Amino acid sequence: MHNTNEASGQAHVEQQVGAIFGGTFHRNETIYNIHESDPPERKFEVALNHLQGGTSRMAESIFQDLLHHGDASTRLAYYYALSVLSDRSLNEIGDDVYLRFRAADVTARRFPHDGWRTALNVVWELISCVWRQEIGETLDAADLAKALSNFRELPKDRQGEITRHLAMVLGGALQDSLDAEDAQRVREERLQPDRAGRAWKFFEPDPAAPRYFTTQATALSASEWAKPVLGGLGVLLGLVVFLGGFGSGRPGIAIPALLLFAAGVAAAFWGGAERELALRRLVQRDREHGIPLQYQAAASPGHWVRTDFVQQIHKLVEARFWDARPHVEGSWLNDTKGLCEYYKWRFVALFGNAQVEANAVDWLIRWHAKRAAAQWRAGTLFAYRQELRPSGTAVAVHRIGLGTAIFGALLMLGGQSGFAVAAVFLALGGFFAVNGAIKIVAERRHRAEEELRGRELLAEEEQGYAEWLAVLRDRPDDAEMARWLDLDKTFLKTEALRRHGLSNRDLVTHVVLTEGAANALRARVIHGPMRYSRYVVLIFLLSESGVREIEVELDFLTGNVHNEQRTSFQYTSLAAARVAEVGIRYADGWRYQILSGDQATLLQSESLRRRALRLSLISGEQISVVAESFDGLTDTSLESETALQRIALEVSGIAGALHVLEAVSAEGRDWITREQERRRRRSEDWRRERGPGLLDGGVVEV
Repeated sequence: MHNTNEASGQAHVEQQVGAIFGGTFHRNETIYNIHESDPPERKFEVALNHLQGGTSRMAESIFQDLLHHGDASTRLAYYYALSVLSDRSLNEIGDDVYLRFRAADVTARRFPHDGWRTALNVVWELISCVWRQEIGETLDAADLAKALSNFRELPKDRQGEITRHLAMVLGGALQDSLDAEDAQRVREERLQPDRAGRAWKFFEPDPAAPRYFTTQATALSASEWAKPVLGGLGVLLGLVVFLGGFGSGRPGIAIPALLLFAAGVAAAFWGGAERELALRRLVQRDREHGIPLQYQAAASPGHWVRTDFVQQIHKLVEARFWDARPHVEGSWLNDTKGLCEYYKWRFVALFGNAQVEANAVDWLIRWHAKRAAAQWRAGTLFAYRQELRPSGTAVAVHRIGLGTAIFGALLMLGGQSGFAVAAVFLALGGFFAVNGAIKIVAERRHRAEEELRGRELLAEEEQGYAEWLAVLRDRPDDAEMARWLDLDKTFLKTEALRRHGLSNRDLVTHVVLTEGAANALRARVIHGPMRYSRYVVLIFLLSESGVREIEVELDFLTGNVHNEQRTSFQYTSLAAARVAEVGIRYADGWRYQILSGDQATLLQSESLRRRALRLSLISGEQISVVAESFDGLTDTSLESETALQRIALEVSGIAGALHVLEAVSAEGRDWITREQERRRRRSEDWRRERGPGLLDGGVVEV
């Protein structure tokens, strides 16, 4: 049974690793955006997008509105007919549905014959074959062959649309014939074009462009500026006193001493500036590599940066560095622990106020993680520590310069009193002036170097950005994702029939349900359904002998199928089928789904907006399928909660399945007889209404 790992209170548990980042929301896509003021052409385009994207009821509503406002055409009639039948089983086609389908036919007949009307006539012909079967007529082999021939003469696109959207309606000998011809096409097209190489890209967010980043300049305090200024004044005063000393006697060795002092000061300044610059470079690179290690709090640093953004950035950095780890011997995690903490700080500082989602920065985090992994693998991740250390030459020149300046000052002190006083001013002033100037010059040079390094890094990131955009250029759109999923459903249903030794003519009906699997990536387009990287697919085959339920896990990115489970039960074993509200609670990376009616527990859950189809068997076992909510992937200013819930129920198959399974649970084994009688009665009523023609066995010439 599905979801049988249950905790107390009928809460079942699923690991929720893949959803920790919330998913990808393609907010800028406009394929489903529509406004009242839009022209009919735009509304038709959006309706067609809905039909191709798997939200047929939305498409039907827009097509119907266009039809009622006089914007009719054979093309509109054809697609309106498909939207009316799409994702509906024969059980759901009542008089109101038939009237809408009939309206499409009446509309098309008002226009000259063209390719769209031909396609609609083929749809009518196929449906008439189904209805003739329902009223007990045996399809003549020639009639069936002609219907299939007309179908095959349509363009490939029309054939694909018809088989896709009539999949729940067609059955019996007609569906067996179509399946026999279509099986190989479905098997091939569900993996093309390059599904394994492209499907994963739908779950990648639109990347944020890289931004220029450099460390904030260190502001020098007033005292740090005062020291070189006062020192310079001291040197100037010393020179004035030195020159005044010539009037009181012979200079002796004063001039050579002054020159020696000046040379020493110059050497000390050059060596000191180089040494200070190297130390600043080293400190900066150590900071970037997390030396010393500074853990970053997963909370807003202020400045209007959201805490949830910070938390997501932290998780992304940790995940990407884990993904990038080289599979060779070494202490990668320990060596990059500080680097991870630095990048957490860096990306929060860089994008915290950039009005982008955290996962839009994911590509850039991954780019830096791979860059660090390449350096670690080459053994150069910490090579800068040797490369940037102050050179021996700079240290030696600095020390020699200091010694020379001191020696020159001592020589002046040993001379006449006027020169001795000058030496004191020169020595003290030179000390403060040189030390202060070294810090100012080193800071300015370091700032210029960091700005250049920042621009060079930005150029590398922009190159990586361009390459990443090129990778995403062939990202599938929502319609292609929906088409792949529909082909998967067809393929899995055919496989289920084969494994059970059944054919379509053995079935009363079938139901296909989908649910996002645990750990699956999520993504959606605004106003569109949720897409998952992994699905749980449940197929119910309802025959006269009972119900066969097949559950599989579908890796949507590759089309591979895993973990098949089969269950069979009699109609009398189904006690109830209903859609219930469930609560979801997250803790320790797991998802707790509250399926009971315990309102106190339910009200404590983090989200109450999920719906689950629950089948209860007399044995006490349960089968449940959840229509996942859109938590974190909605635009509340443009999307209504009611519409999103309706989309979730429709795309998961719950809306259609409930109609069938409720009747089965209420009527038991008698459901088959009653359902067949309901279908026969409806088919006869529609036959009389439409008059002679298709339902009388006539074949449309196309």
